[in-house]
This record gives sequence, C-alpha cells and structure tokens, in this order.
Amino acid sequence: MATSIVALTSRLPRAIQSLSLARSSSSANSISFFSSSAANPAVAATTTTTATAPKPDFTNNQSSLSIKLPTAFALAGASLLGGYCLGSSHSEYYAELQKDRELPKGERGCCSCDDTSCSSSAKAPEFTEAQNALSSKLQKIVGKNHVYDGMKETSKNAPFLKGARMGHGTALCVVQPGTVTEAVKCLKEIVDAGCVVLPQGSNTGLTGGSVPRNDTPDTRPAVVLSMKRLDTHFPIDDGHRVVCLAGCGISTLATSIQSWFPDRESHSILGSTFLNPTTAAGVAFGSGGVYVRKGPARTDRALYCKVSRNKWGENVVTVVNTLGIKGLEDTDFLEHTELDAAGALDKYANDVREGFHRPMIKSSDSKHGHAKASDSNYQNTVCECTHDVSRYNADTTGEDCNRSEGKVVILATVHDTFPAPEKKRVFWVAFPDMETTLAFRREVCLNNPEDLPISCEYLDRDSVDIIDRSGRIATYMIRYLGMGDIMGFLWGVKQGIEGLPFSWAPLFCDKMMHTFNNWVPEAIPGKFMAAGKGWDHHCMVAVGEFGDGTLDRFMERMDAFVKKHNDKVIADEKNADRQTVSVVEADSPSEITALNAFRFVAALAFKTYCVGEDIQGISVDYALPKNGGLAPPLAPSAATPLKRMRYSHFGCNVVHEDIAYALGVDTHEEKMSFKHNVEDEGGKLPAEHGHGTEYHAPESSQKRWMNMDPLNVLNPGVGGLSTLPKYGK
Repeated sequence: MATSIVALTSRLPRAIQSLSLARSSSSANSISFFSSSAANPAVAATTTTTATAPKPDFTNNQSSLSIKLPTAFALAGASLLGGYCLGSSHSEYYAELQKDRELPKGERGCCSCDDTSCSSSAKAPEFTEAQNALSSKLQKIVGKNHVYDGMKETSKNAPFLKGARMGHGTALCVVQPGTVTEAVKCLKEIVDAGCVVLPQGSNTGLTGGSVPRNDTPDTRPAVVLSMKRLDTHFPIDDGHRVVCLAGCGISTLATSIQSWFPDRESHSILGSTFLNPTTAAGVAFGSGGVYVRKGPARTDRALYCKVSRNKWGENVVTVVNTLGIKGLEDTDFLEHTELDAAGALDKYANDVREGFHRPMIKSSDSKHGHAKASDSNYQNTVCECTHDVSRYNADTTGEDCNRSEGKVVILATVHDTFPAPEKKRVFWVAFPDMETTLAFRREVCLNNPEDLPISCEYLDRDSVDIIDRSGRIATYMIRYLGMGDIMGFLWGVKQGIEGLPFSWAPLFCDKMMHTFNNWVPEAIPGKFMAAGKGWDHHCMVAVGEFGDGTLDRFMERMDAFVKKHNDKVIADEKNADRQTVSVVEADSPSEITALNAFRFVAALAFKTYCVGEDIQGISVDYALPKNGGLAPPLAPSAATPLKRMRYSHFGCNVVHEDIAYALGVDTHEEKMSFKHNVEDEGGKLPAEHGHGTEYHAPESSQKRWMNMDPLNVLNPGVGGLSTLPKYGK
C-alpha cells in the first residue's frame, strides 16, 4: 500500500516542474525546422540555509511520560480493534450505498474488494507457454520499464485498466512502444502469442472501448497496446499540414502549432481536450465537434496496421501506408531493403525529438498526397436544413482508420491546419426557450457556409446549475493549470486513487470535490452567472474575423436577431422590463478561458454531482437531425428525473445528455427507453464518443470492422460484435 502511494506522489514534483518549464519556455518550443520538442531550459540552482537547532536534552526523565508495557499493549490492541470496527462499518456503508446504483459511466456502481463477484475472486486464467513468455519478449523490444503486469490492479497500471467512465478489467500486460517500428513488432508478438490487442491512447474514452473487460466468453488474454510514448509531431507543406504519431495529444498539438505558426491553428478541439486525448483516438472515433468551421477529426492520410492470416495459418501484420509524403511512400523503398516507411518515419521523428536540422518535408504527388486530411465539405453539410444528422459514429465513409474504434492500429496521421482568426469575440447568449435558441442557431450561426462562427456551444439551465454546484474546482484547475500534460497527470492521479484497494476509494475524489466546491468562488464572472441563473437556455458563441468581413456580417445578423426578439411586447407585467434575449460579451482572454473551462468540465461535474448528492445517473451521446434540436421526450411511463442536463455542440446538433435519478430507479431500463426515443425523433447514437461496449453498432459498421479485422484480435466486442475468435464463426 505504501508503495502505491509513493508511486503516485513521487510523480507530482516532476509534474509541477514541467508546468513551470512549460510556462517559461513557451517561446522556446521552435527549433531549427519547427520541431515538436525543444531543449530543456536550464534550471537555476537554489541554495538552502539550514539553522542549527538546539540539541535536545534526553537526560531529564522526570517530566517524560511513562507507560507500562501491559498498558501499552492494551492501548495498541484497543486501537487495532477500534480501527477494524470502524473500517468494517465504513466498508459496509459504501457497499450498501453502491448497491444497485449506477453512476454516469455506464456500469453499476463500483465493485467492493470484498464482493465475491469481483474479477479478482474469479479462477486464475491458465496461460500457454507463449503467453507466459510474452512479457519478456515485449521487454526486449521496448525495454523493461515500458511493460507492466496487468493481472493485478495497482496504482501504476490502473490508468490503463480502468476507463474514464466505464470499463474495468485485467490484462496479461501493458506495453508502451517508443517508436513506430516497436509498435509493429509488439503487435506481431502479441497476436502470435494468441492474445488480443487493445489499442489505447490517453484512455479518456467514455464508452469502455479501450480497456480490458473480463465479463466475456473469450478466453484469450488481452494486452493493452498504449501508444502514449509516440507523441512526436511535426509540420509539413510549410505548416499547412501536420504529421502526428499516434500518441500526440490534441492539446499539445494545438500549443505547438500556435508556437510554430501563429497564423495557423490545429484541426480539432474536443470537450475533453484538457485531458490531452490523442489525435489518433480522435480519428478512430470521429470526435471533435467544438469547431464548426473545421468539422470532426477525419483524415484519409495515415499509417496503420491490420492483422490477417495467410494460407499457411501464419499471422500477418500489414502496415497500410496512405500518408502521402515524399520520401515515405512505399514505392520509395526497394523490395529487398530493411528500411520501410515505418523505419523512415522513425528516423525523421527521432531527428525532430533530438532537435536536428532537417528540411521540412512535403506531400507527394500521389493519390494519397492529394487525399483529404480533414472533412473539407463539412461547412456546407452542417448548414443544410435537412432531416439528416451532421455526423455520427456509424458513418462508414473514408479510409479504414476513420471511425475504426480499435479495429486497426493507427500509427500516424496527417491533418490539415487552419487559418487563425485576425480578431476574435466571444459571447454568452441567453434565451427563454428552446424554440428561440434554435432560431438563433438557424438564422445567425448557420446562415451560410462562409460566415460560420468559430464555435457554438449550448448549455441548458440544469447544466449551468450542476457545473456551478460541482465543477468549480475542476474549472479553476483548467483555468490556471491549462490544458495538456499537467491536467492529464492529475487525471492519472485521480484514477490511481480510485483504484486503491479500499471500498471508499472509487468515490473519494468526487466526494471531496463536491464537498469543497462551494468553498471556492464562482468559476466564471458574475455577469455570465447572472445570465446563467436568469435564463434557461444558453449559447457560448465564438466569432472570428478571417479577412473577409465574416465578423461584421455575423454581428449584423446577431444584432438584428436580438432586436427583433427584444422588441416583442411581453404580456406578463412582471417581466415587462426583462429582455427576451440576453447577450454578454467576454472582455478579456481570462474571461474567455473561464467560459471554455466551464463548458468543458460538464461531464466531470455531473459525475461529481451524482456522487456528492448520493444519487445515480446515466449519460447518452446522440446526434439530432439538422432541422431539429428539441429535447427528445421521455416515455410516459419513465421515471421522473431529478436533473436533465443537456449540453451540446450546437452547430452540428451533437448532444451529450446526463440524466440524474433517485436511488432505486432502474437506470438501465430508463437508458434503453431513452435511446429508443432518440431514434424515434430521427436521431442517431452514439454521435462522437464511440460505440465501445455500450452501444450496438448498425450492421454496416459491424461488417466494415469485421473486414478490417477478420480474426477479431483487435478490440474484440466493440459495438456489439462477438468477442470470440473470428467472431464465433
């Protein structure tokens, strides 16, 4: 136990140091050709002067406390007995509290270490000789320090074995390759040992698709292939595109591009960007709905692995190369040479990490070099007022890496960058009803493809209330620690604490955050909170000027909309002086940061709220038709929710809905009923969180994944597929 706590706390000083270095070296992030890594700045040495304390006198025993040996034993025994009784009652309390209770993570409560249904009490699996030898083979490839045992959960491996919201199991081991070539070699060793592979990025997914699961009929052990060490990224094509290895964090990428090219921006921002999820995961899920002008993460230019079997029964790992980069095309390498695209990419990436000068590479003239590195038609499709949805996870178009959900192993991707706005204004716009809010979306935000806002995020009144009640601490952490590695580290600490072998551990952090939430001031300025408490529907709208009058035209439309609605006569005398639509502008960068953080902590705040209030909740991710947007009705027989928290990427109508219920409600039945209601309204789910183990994918998606992975060795069980070899055929 002491070792686990030390393992957690020993990493904190390094994280704090990295924060100070990041703040002091933001301008030093560029190297000779815009490398993604810079030399560490020198750290000034500090000198500590220690005063000499008086030497204590141990000779005078007259005033010292004297306890006889029998008394000491009696006190020690009483202390142990009292601690045991207190601990037992504490465990019983938490076990009873968690019984038949669902937290917003898709699974029933947490599993007590004393619960006989826990996986730890199951019969120990029997491994083959090849499986027993696998860890040693992987250590020879990546080094001993990058292979962890996964059969018994510890604070060290918990971040790999437990999902952000759902999913929790054991693995034969966890391996973290440091190069693309190592990743390919590890994949081959794992499948040859008869194991299944769970590709994993930052493990911030919400539907359990990237962590082990023990409750399946499949007897093959799982190995977590963590790609986080593959974090190198570098620009190509004079900064108009960027190459990201699979472990590159989205927040890290955004910071790098801002440093390299102040007039450019990265391709995507997610609601969980503060946890630094990987770019590869964004492609695998089709995530990223914050930026209306850019669309979700999508690219047809990638390097990825597929697994098949030849006619001799041998496993074959095929590296598919659609990067479209000069010098990295498959045709650039002779058939009988050892070097291939993966090895050449490793060489270039290593030079980037080391800060060596190399010319910036460019896209090739091949079909892959001209392929899409973003959803270039998204601006047009999102403005269409039709009964179709803008985007959803079951979209089967594009290269296999897109929305693959772990059925291929993504090694690297190419993404477009985008022009940064010359000027930016951010508004909190409040409305009295959903109809007026949707009219604002239709008439102002999505009026035409050329004048789209940068982002348009929706919050209902319950969202504002819950974030304010349970999300202040998280909001301040993002405001002052920023997005990226520090928040990712703290998230790992939280997961480590929740993985400790105590009945109270899974709820401890959320309980503390809820308890101390109101000890800190409101997380956003009072002018925004007044609007949040005074109206029921809210949009955070960011608008930019891109040199073509976009900002002025947007402001003209918004001013006309507000005037039209506020000039209406309000019959109710009580509200005679009240505006129908309220517009509050952020006056400084710090206010903009506060608003963004307030929106991004919504999902975290809901779980904290449920834990803190001793209630339960469910979370559903769905896309509504482009010409819709009203909240799907609950069934007449449905239980009455305590809170119905709706927040969305308003431009594309992708909604995240968290519903709180009292204890005793059958939340599984409520969730299934609600999902059917969404589909009855023309919606599709999931929209961007991925199917994982929570959603059943349509037949078209399942067939696509089965063609990608005919042996079912990559992320088996995703989207309702069989977990058995070859899908049980």
